[in-house]
Amino acid sequence: MFWPAAAVVLFVALALTDTAAATSVAGRLLPVLVFAAAMSAMVNLAAQAGVFEALAAWIERTHFVWPAFLVLCVFVTIFLSLDTTAIMLTPLAVAVARRNGLSVVALSLSVVWIANLGSMLLPVSNLTNLLALKHYSGTYDFVAASWRSALVGIAVAVAASYVARFIFGAEKQQHSPSAPPSPGAALWILGLTVVALLTPIPFWATSVVGAVAMALAVGVENRGELVPWQSLALVVAISSAVALLPPLHINAPAALSGTVAANLVNNLPAYLLLEGDEPMQLLVGVNFGPLITPWASLATLLWHSQLERAGIQIPWRVFIAFGCVLVPLAVWLGSAVA
Repeated sequence: MFWPAAAVVLFVALALTDTAAATSVAGRLLPVLVFAAAMSAMVNLAAQAGVFEALAAWIERTHFVWPAFLVLCVFVTIFLSLDTTAIMLTPLAVAVARRNGLSVVALSLSVVWIANLGSMLLPVSNLTNLLALKHYSGTYDFVAASWRSALVGIAVAVAASYVARFIFGAEKQQHSPSAPPSPGAALWILGLTVVALLTPIPFWATSVVGAVAMALAVGVENRGELVPWQSLALVVAISSAVALLPPLHINAPAALSGTVAANLVNNLPAYLLLEGDEPMQLLVGVNFGPLITPWASLATLLWHSQLERAGIQIPWRVFIAFGCVLVPLAVWLGSAVA
């Protein structure tokens, strides 16, 4: 209960100190938080219905398990957000790797790399993108500015995945599981929601309708586990704390400043602290940069938590070592084409 309490205290302090700033923070965060909560509920319900297990089983029936799984990671990151990739695809990566004689470490690292480096294309791919959406007239205007950097990030992540596959040895192949459950209506609802996110319909409204439809189709058993309330409260707390600080004016490239700030604190407050006239350059820094320190991205923490649940230990030094190579390359190339 720490972060919900902190969120309330910090937002009240902001409201008492600067009512206009509190109104601005609330206005920008409310649709973002509604979207995040509704999408989390919908995706978790879809997982309960076996959607992701069915997708993994389909991948395993192909002759290209590794590239097909990477495509799934890219698709989920772009349309369902990097946090969904970290939560849902990390345990699947472990299972798919073990059942197909692939490197568990390499495929698991691929998930977190694609989650972070592949989250530039759409506003819904990353919460930082949703914060930056006010600088653009809509989704298509945003994509027109982001697609080049987005392709760079995906290319770097995929290339790194194959390098890791070469470095880390595969594990002994295990038997395949029984036939996965049929997701039925859940898969259709998820697919229609993805399509709706590309329309002018407000993203938060699309996610709410999708979540309600999924709940009606699948049923709700564990309500408390559907939405990451602690994480959302953390966003409110950090955003309120940042709004209490005086504006920062750093004489450095936006992409570089965003990279450094994201790894010092977290990518979301880093964006709010440094927001200026170059939103896409800043997004390159705060989206591609959080691959050095564990706390720089919520998706990274979620990824590591899922690995621990699956009994997999990837030392942070391995994550950091790869990040020290990938981040400068991705940020440099991404900012050059932004």
